[in-house]
Amino acid sequence: MKHRIAAISFVLLFSSMSLLAQSNPPSAPLPAAIANAHKIFLGNAGDTDNQDCLRAYNEFYASLSGDAHYQLVLDPAAADLVLELHYEVRPGEIVGHNSVDTAFARQFRLVLIDPHTHTILWNLTEFEDNALLQSNRNKNLDAAVHQLYYDFNGLTQASAVNPATSPRTQHLPDEGKK
Repeated sequence: MKHRIAAISFVLLFSSMSLLAQSNPPSAPLPAAIANAHKIFLGNAGDTDNQDCLRAYNEFYASLSGDAHYQLVLDPAAADLVLELHYEVRPGEIVGHNSVDTAFARQFRLVLIDPHTHTILWNLTEFEDNALLQSNRNKNLDAAVHQLYYDFNGLTQASAVNPATSPRTQHLPDEGKK
C-alpha cells in the first residue's frame, strides 16, 4: 500500500512538473472555412446613415478587392466565408472636457461567419483612437480599418492559432501608420 501511494505521488509530481515546463499549449488549427476561403462576401452591419461607417465599409471592401487571394461575391450563399463589418461605439468611454466637444470612442469589429452553418468562427476588433478634430478622426478611422484588414489577412494566411504569431502582436510597417 505504501509503495502504491509513493508511486501515485511520484506520477502526480512528475505530471505537475511537466505541465509547469510547458509555457503555452500547442497551437490549435485555424477553422477550415477561414483557412480555405477564397470567395468572400462582405456585409455592412453598421449604421448605414453614418458617413464614417459607410467610409469604413468602402475602404475595407477596396482592400479586399485589391487582394488577389480573395474574390468578392455579391451573394453570401456563393461565398466560402461571410464577413460582417460592425461599426460600434465603445460604451462608457468619452473624450472631451464638456458636453459640446465630447466624442465617443469607436471600434470596428469584423465577424467571420461560415455561410453554410451560420456559425461565428472568429471576431477581430480594432479600436479607433479618439480625436476631436475631424481631420484626425479621418486619419484614425483609416488607420483602424487598415489594421483590421491587416489582422484579417494575417489570420487567413495562418495555419494555426499561435499567440506568438498573432496579427495582434505584429505591427504595421511605418508607411502604413497614420
